[in-house]
Amino acid sequence: MPIIRFEEADTDDLTAVGEGITRPARDAGRLRTGTDVGKYAVDHGDGCGVCGAPIRAGEAFYLDSDAGEVLCATHGRERRGD
Repeated sequence: MPIIRFEEADTDDLTAVGEGITRPARDAGRLRTGTDVGKYAVDHGDGCGVCGAPIRAGEAFYLDSDAGEVLCATHGRERRGD
């Protein structure tokens, strides 16, 4: 599964996603349902899986569903090879 880039986080903990992203989010153990931000959301409240940097509202971040990790913009670009 590819590493997915999100343009900006909705809150410091959750970002709403559509049904097309539910499978990779579920595979990564990051899917939350029935949240305040939407029916489906990616949980990124524990920060980057590499450096621990928090993912703040408005910041870009990445989801590596194979590794089950959320990544900050820097480590997401590195892992994707951007």
